Amino acid sequence: LLPMLSGGGKLEPPQAGNVAEFKEKAAQILPSEIRMFSGCKDEQTSADVSNTASFGLPADCGPGGAGGACTNAMMLSLTKNPSPTWIQLLDDMRGILRDKSFTQVPQLSSSREVLLNSQFQLKKESGPTKALFIGINYVGQQGELRGCHNDVIQMKQFVTKQGFDEGNMKVLMDDGNNEEPTHQGILNGIRWLVDGAQAGDSLFMHYSGHGGRLRDDNGDEADGYDETMVPVDYQSANQIRDDVIFQELCAQLPADCLLTVVMDCCHSGSILDLPFNFACSEDGSQQVHNGAISGLQPNGSFSWAKAAKVATAMYAAYQKKGMSGAMQAAMGAMQ
Repeated sequence: LLPMLSGGGKLEPPQAGNVAEFKEKAAQILPSEIRMFSGCKDEQTSADVSNTASFGLPADCGPGGAGGACTNAMMLSLTKNPSPTWIQLLDDMRGILRDKSFTQVPQLSSSREVLLNSQFQLKKESGPTKALFIGINYVGQQGELRGCHNDVIQMKQFVTKQGFDEGNMKVLMDDGNNEEPTHQGILNGIRWLVDGAQAGDSLFMHYSGHGGRLRDDNGDEADGYDETMVPVDYQSANQIRDDVIFQELCAQLPADCLLTVVMDCCHSGSILDLPFNFACSEDGSQQVHNGAISGLQPNGSFSWAKAAKVATAMYAAYQKKGMSGAMQAAMGAMQ
């Protein structure tokens, strides 16, 4: 957000239909490279599979047993084709889910345009890495899940094989052995992930658990709902709204820092509120393959008002306390 800090914290939304201006202002708001895979659209649910053996994953891919459909479709696709393009990976995930009779549509959203026929990239060629894994089975609660711990184990194993430093990873699971994925624990984990982030870093976050929808409480959602992460203590500490995730995760990262996120939960299509998106429906896939579109499209529901609120708060704090104050202001702007 440095361009807006130097410009007085002002942010005017781009003119309708002006794609070049949309891209320019999106890069000012979110200078880092953020890519998020979600297992379904906002209005859809994401399946918890009782036995992932039906996906046909190799025996060394993870613990087996129950698991999330999104995580397992992604792992199977990358096992079959370790170096896909973005559209190949999304197409394969959609095909695997369809063959298993799941109707959910995988999506990719980002902070900037991603060309879908370019190579899928999890990390930069060099530079520090950091990863956060969150798996919640809600043990002993109504709505208990069975596969989220397995998803984390499988995804952590995969990410480690991709070159991420295992010594710079944090795991939150309600298994009695790891840090608890409470409301505060998840926020602390996200703050740990972004703390000290610099240009050249590669970050990763995986969430497997319940996702929810709450009535929008500040008028920044076109559909009238905030998408949420559901911590293990949600009944007493509440859910974590997408506004908070945006300010704590997305707004904190510098230019040339790469963050990849996998959200295996219900209602997760726009949970990071990013300015570009692509839903890999059959129609969407055909548009890529016939050349009608080449990359992720501007998100018409992106909240410029939310971004302006964060920028204004950061500018006021920047004047008083410098960059450290600006970062603190971003964390509190949407609360």
